[in-house]
Amino acid sequence: MVHVDHLKHFSASDLAAILARAQEIKADPKAFRQALAQQSLAMLFQKTSTRTRVSFEVAMTELGGHALFLDWQSSNFILTDLRYEIEYLSRNVDVIMARLLKNADFKIMTEASQVPMINGCCERYHPCQALTDVLTMTEFSDKPLAELHLLYTGVQNNVSNSLIIMADRFGFQLTLATPPADPEQESYDADIQTLVDTNGYIQHVADPREVIERADFVYTDTWIDMQYFNDPSKAADKADLIERMSPFQINLDLVGNHPVRIMHDMPIHNDYEITEAAVRDSRAIIFEQAANRLHAQKGLLHWLLLDQ
Repeated sequence: MVHVDHLKHFSASDLAAILARAQEIKADPKAFRQALAQQSLAMLFQKTSTRTRVSFEVAMTELGGHALFLDWQSSNFILTDLRYEIEYLSRNVDVIMARLLKNADFKIMTEASQVPMINGCCERYHPCQALTDVLTMTEFSDKPLAELHLLYTGVQNNVSNSLIIMADRFGFQLTLATPPADPEQESYDADIQTLVDTNGYIQHVADPREVIERADFVYTDTWIDMQYFNDPSKAADKADLIERMSPFQINLDLVGNHPVRIMHDMPIHNDYEITEAAVRDSRAIIFEQAANRLHAQKGLLHWLLLDQ
């Protein structure tokens, strides 16, 4: 049984098969309307969500299956051992997607689950987003994937961790324009940092302007964890972070006249990690990228339940 935690254990052929299935379903959705008939997905949310919930729920519906929403705070997950609740839940459904604060809890769940589990986002990894991002890159370039150059600017986090794995598997150029990785940061993963240090496809620079003219895509994510963005207790840390991170902002000055596509996984905090002008620029593919969450989830669900 395969769980989708961090993608480290996925081969390039596994990931390519998921993306190929996503492309196939997107091209001819009617042919797959009953592909997951009589199958159920449980969606467990400890973190807030828009795109993850919408894309997984619609994906199951359009594939002929059923999606069940469970909120952490209004269920008994807050009252008892996670293993008990997951063992029970997994006896009722065919697959579970969990969007959690801590990857350690996801690992506990995989040990108890009798069905495949999907990490819908945690503090260290966002595998579903990375699958979506690569799907989107292939759609918006005529180059082979291995010839593409993705510039990621901002903070090293769960999204960049998952993109690093994808670059390692597929061999596309990934440049990280970020502050140095901090082992004390909750998203830090020593294995992934080793890839950054040793993989020839992945490099780190101090300033996105060093490579913007060579990039096919420039990508950013929120600088502050979503659940903390409006937290008054984090106000001082937020102000300090914004000041330190301003050189990594995507704006029209950075992209200039370069034919680079602009990406963001959303939610967007205007004039922090990206400006409104960049979001609305003709080179931006942010909403197309977000819409591809649906197709990537379809490909992943089909692969997990039927293909592998």
